[in-house]
Amino acid sequence: MRSPLAAALAVLTFLPPAAPAQSPSRDWRLEDRTVIGDFTRITAVAAAIDRVYASSPSAVLMWNPQFHQWQGPYDPPDTTILARVFGALVDPLDNSLWLERPDGWVHFQPELQLWDHGDVPQGVLAIAFDGADPTPGLYLRTRAGWLLLPRGGLAASPGRAPAHPITPARVEDVLRANPTLQANSARILVDARLGVARFTAAARSADNLGWYLGTSGVGLLFMPDGAAFPERMAFGLRSPLVGALAGWPDGIWAATDRTPLAEPALTFVEQELKQFQSLQGPAAFGLPFSAVRKMAGQGTSVWAATDRGLARVATRDGRVDLLDESRGLPDGRVYTVASRQGRITAGTRRGLVRVDDSLRVERLVPRFADPVLAVFPAGDSVWIGTQRGVLLALPGQQDVVRPAALATPSLQAPVVALSSLGDTVVALTRDQMLWRDPRSDAWTLGPNLSGLLGGLVAFAADGPGFWVAGDRGVGFARLRTPPVRPLREGDLPGTANDVVVDDTYLWVATTGGLVRFRLDAIRP
Repeated sequence: MRSPLAAALAVLTFLPPAAPAQSPSRDWRLEDRTVIGDFTRITAVAAAIDRVYASSPSAVLMWNPQFHQWQGPYDPPDTTILARVFGALVDPLDNSLWLERPDGWVHFQPELQLWDHGDVPQGVLAIAFDGADPTPGLYLRTRAGWLLLPRGGLAASPGRAPAHPITPARVEDVLRANPTLQANSARILVDARLGVARFTAAARSADNLGWYLGTSGVGLLFMPDGAAFPERMAFGLRSPLVGALAGWPDGIWAATDRTPLAEPALTFVEQELKQFQSLQGPAAFGLPFSAVRKMAGQGTSVWAATDRGLARVATRDGRVDLLDESRGLPDGRVYTVASRQGRITAGTRRGLVRVDDSLRVERLVPRFADPVLAVFPAGDSVWIGTQRGVLLALPGQQDVVRPAALATPSLQAPVVALSSLGDTVVALTRDQMLWRDPRSDAWTLGPNLSGLLGGLVAFAADGPGFWVAGDRGVGFARLRTPPVRPLREGDLPGTANDVVVDDTYLWVATTGGLVRFRLDAIRP
């Protein structure tokens, strides 16, 4: 989650600036590290018999129509090379991808994970292969005539026009050939929030049974011949700004915050990326919040701590119940929520609450009106993280208490997260971990972690230790040891906000997308 301490000071409703480009700490295989971003905006589409390419402004996806399975996303070393792409072709010889830009070309070979690109000073109007003989290379039509980019070359030179040019399909041609598609476009190109998109790219399926269509807001579509409406091929998130995560059977839920280009959403991501389901609230109003700071799952609902209240979102139909000051919360700014022992406990800007199945709010320790940044229920008591360290809310009491073992000032740093390792309660400060010995009730401060990871924001237990996320990276640390083999800024597309671990993957929510790391590849 986003740092609760920072959230206590101000509500973040703007898109953070992009982090400067960094080199990754290692060469990643796609199956070991996958970055999932916004694929609602498709800039180009190209199809072959065993693959369909779809490019977004920052990555390329590949769909296998025979096995109905996604591959990718594939991120170029420099994401800016995809920003102005407007057309695509599959190479007839090796099924690699060629993309056209107004000022050049991009070539991607997925089997080799190899990217090439080049500039064309004359400007590119279209790309083509010669259907009579595709072996010479790619033809580029410019304002000054035709150029030929030879295979393996990086510079195009003047050449003749292709005898039988094969060029990217044009959306206008598809609409003219499919009157039904054009007539129903007003319904097709409206997203769940009534936003209007447009068709951006088209490619005929290799089996000649339909069209793949790219859009500027509802992702990739497939229009079977003779159908009135296309099928949506959902992949990815509604925005790259991921604020919080919640573990779920067979996957996770990711919350994306409001940005200048996207409405907030909760998206289910299946563990192997086979299913994506986005919830955006009622079409007329959307979700009644802008930012999610923490999430927890209970039953068939996801609970979200948001800037406008505590939200219960039904995963089956997206129905939202929002609890705020009018429904019993001491403050609508909610920083944390936990589902434990069948109860929902939440921390707000002005105190601690518990919510039952009927959405009745119980104010715990009502005299305590400070920000609650983290909660960890333990029986009828609740450990809470505050700006004054770890405190304890006991049942039936009007105020919190500070255990005598925490009286030392060095143990009273602001606490941004709470969890457990076995029967040991563990707190996370902005610099290190602090834990309680269940036998002696003594609290111990661990080594500094922020020097390597930056200011700490979240952690998730995994076996003998924790995956700890900070402003500058993520690393695995035991209670008494520093992080090992940290995943640094270059391994993450943005600043980390939250982490979740399942049996196979570490999931990291960042300001630049959701990252899935295979645990076998990153465990020390």
